[in-house]
Amino acid sequence: MAVTSERIHLSGLARKLVLDGLLEEEAATQALQAANAEGIPFVAYVVSKKIANAKDVAQAGAEEFGTPLVDISALEIDIDVVRLVNEKLIRQHNALPLYKRGNRLFVGVADPTNLRGLEEIRFATGNTVEAIVCESDKLQRMIDKTLEAADTSMSELGGDDDLEDLDALEVAEETSPNDDASGSEVDDAP
Repeated sequence: MAVTSERIHLSGLARKLVLDGLLEEEAATQALQAANAEGIPFVAYVVSKKIANAKDVAQAGAEEFGTPLVDISALEIDIDVVRLVNEKLIRQHNALPLYKRGNRLFVGVADPTNLRGLEEIRFATGNTVEAIVCESDKLQRMIDKTLEAADTSMSELGGDDDLEDLDALEVAEETSPNDDASGSEVDDAP
């Protein structure tokens, strides 16, 4: 009878993996409980612990939720689109903005059940967010690579030295010798 009550608790992607024969029911239940206890997504847990293959999990997730599946390693990611979302949100939800069309932001995720993460990205960007399923391990590598590239390109734009020069220029303009406070050109504006 205990097996029957465990079946009730399996839903969504865990249930799909069991039905597809990718996981045993007991292994799925234990993985779900362990992932919840550790506070990490189920998909990340089963892939990192090598309980299931990342590609199989991604295919099952795409099938179960009617979400497109893409090989993220074959995409060229636009850094400007990635910058639409805060790095903290990207890492927290393991979700990477892939491209934008109009007001629709397409986000690569390993777990299409992470609706809270997609909603937070929608709120932060003001765009409609569409999930695209990616393999968990490839997604994580792409997140690291893309965020590193975004940090590098930001430092190439100037960094702190240019900002200090700008501040020095503003101070110099404010105290230029051409200013004559006692002159008649100064308005007594309220």
